[in-house]
Amino acid sequence: MNTETNTPEPGNEAEPVVKGKRTRPGRRRAVMLTAVGVAVVAAVVGVLALAPAPGKDTEAQKPLSLETKTIARGDLTEQLRLQGTLGYSQPRTIGTPLAGTLTSLPAPGTVVANGEELFRIDNTPVMLMHGQLPAWRELTTGMSDGDDVLQLEKSLATLKFLSVEPDKHFDANTKWAIWNWQKAVGLTPSGDIKLGQLIFSPTDLRVAGQKAKAGDAASLEVLSMTDTNKVVSVQLETTRANLAEREAKVTIVLPGGKETTATVTSVGSPTEVEGSDGKSVKIPVTLTLDDPAAGGNLENVAVTAMFGRVLGKDALLAPVVALLAQPGGGFAVEVVTGGTTTKLVPVELGTFADGLVAVTGGDLAVGDTVVVAK
Repeated sequence: MNTETNTPEPGNEAEPVVKGKRTRPGRRRAVMLTAVGVAVVAAVVGVLALAPAPGKDTEAQKPLSLETKTIARGDLTEQLRLQGTLGYSQPRTIGTPLAGTLTSLPAPGTVVANGEELFRIDNTPVMLMHGQLPAWRELTTGMSDGDDVLQLEKSLATLKFLSVEPDKHFDANTKWAIWNWQKAVGLTPSGDIKLGQLIFSPTDLRVAGQKAKAGDAASLEVLSMTDTNKVVSVQLETTRANLAEREAKVTIVLPGGKETTATVTSVGSPTEVEGSDGKSVKIPVTLTLDDPAAGGNLENVAVTAMFGRVLGKDALLAPVVALLAQPGGGFAVEVVTGGTTTKLVPVELGTFADGLVAVTGGDLAVGDTVVVAK
């Protein structure tokens, strides 16, 4: 339906002549807003223009000022911004059951690799090797077969001290490899490893801090350690769990505004957490930086994680603030046909996200200009 308003010339006392049944003055706009999986409807009401009262002849009627948007096609994406914390992954505390005095500890920030020294007791090094199982028994001739023997032999092979295929059996080859490794790192060669002299970790470790100092008695709490990779930890609302699928890509905004990317590597179980508004149930999510160097020396700092999920590809997108609720039900948009002349175009709606809605039916087309609420 077209609405045209003839503006009188200055001094003309005739009332404005309006063609059609609807005029711009006094019209209310209603806007429906929702998100996938959440039924949220809100009414947004705005008055676009006020017409001069009939009979006023002191001023000419001012032309309407319209705010418009152009209809286009594109991907409809649901987005969510969350505050997270950037730091190193897998914090833990390590120590040893060995008795003695701590004589040397590494400085915070030191990275300890496979086969390298962690700290010293009575000037004898406690070493790190790669393995999933924690050390739980002495590694020596005559012991039963086990996965701890296998991971020891794998590390010795990686370090070029074992030349045969690693297995679960401690034999003469194992003993000889241990003897040569001990000699190379400054341990008294014996071919056996006492419980507490070797600590296993799946990866290299980074020293986060010292739980003790040189001169203290050795204990199970000597160093605070982390993995070497940078991660972002966030707490996600349970209603947005579909945004945090494993391997999903997330944009991270670092302090200062620099952006980098991360990958969802861990999605935990819903957990009750304490927040500013009391307790609530959240899902802990871990994001690993795709470029570890992008985090620089930042540790335990606040960052922004921007999650996104494509809800529809190549959709006809209209701004939500262009929608007009119709008296008989349904929605329409007001399309500009020329100057300030407009017409109502009924539309059928699909998914809503981030201020846009996918138009699934009606006569709206790419390139149309629609009036939006101010």
